[in-house]
Amino acid sequence: MKKSLNTFLFIIFISFAFPQSNFSVKMEMGNGTSSVSDYFLEIEERGFSADIRVDRLKSTVRNLKFEIETDNYYDEYFQTLGSIVSASASGIQIKIKEGREGILLDIGKFSIALNNWDLFIDNNGPKNMPVFSWKLDLQSAVITPTTEMTRNLGEEEWKIFNYITGGTNLITVNKISGDISMKQNGKISAKGSVMLPVGKVAVNLLATLDRDLKSEPYINSLKLDLTNLSPEVKAFLNDLILNEDVPLRKKGNGFSLQMTGSLNNPRFR
Repeated sequence: MKKSLNTFLFIIFISFAFPQSNFSVKMEMGNGTSSVSDYFLEIEERGFSADIRVDRLKSTVRNLKFEIETDNYYDEYFQTLGSIVSASASGIQIKIKEGREGILLDIGKFSIALNNWDLFIDNNGPKNMPVFSWKLDLQSAVITPTTEMTRNLGEEEWKIFNYITGGTNLITVNKISGDISMKQNGKISAKGSVMLPVGKVAVNLLATLDRDLKSEPYINSLKLDLTNLSPEVKAFLNDLILNEDVPLRKKGNGFSLQMTGSLNNPRFR
């Protein structure tokens, strides 16, 4: 796996080092896995700083194919397809700071996987409709903003922040899970959920993308269901419905939002 990684980095270096030369690279990989423990990365630039710590990191690759070719600036293409590229990590801590503002993010577990993808891009953009399946899972995350960040919140922003944090000044996410897929006919389907201490949000999406890949996706159906809400959040959402004309609808002990159309011209039901 290390050898394959070095080969890939060499390919990237050559493509930038000799951008005007005729250049062609093909790479294939059957199966590969790698794991890293006690990973640390630090970035500093002027007033910005970030550091990332990971207790354990693991990645997997299966049936990866990669091809890039260029004759000159006007005749280039990139193609990749494969079965699985996945990564999982545990014990993640991320600190980001710019000036006096910043956040601390602690994540218990995180995993992401890209399955069964096929992508071909030339100078005119994607040649065929991209095909892929993507999955995400995050567990036990806590976001701690600095005092400077919360101090600059407006009255309405502070009210929303206070509802989400339950007055603790910590944004806790119990779990985020989701999957999204795209087929050759441009059909996009996605399903996911976000679980917070103050409630749960479930998302279901069906959308269509034109073959030119340049127009805005059309949303055939988008549905948000808010359940297991705390009394404070229920009261807040009821107030939004009555006074702000927010297109939420009561559904049992929770709320629901449904829409179709485009983001620029949504139609709520």
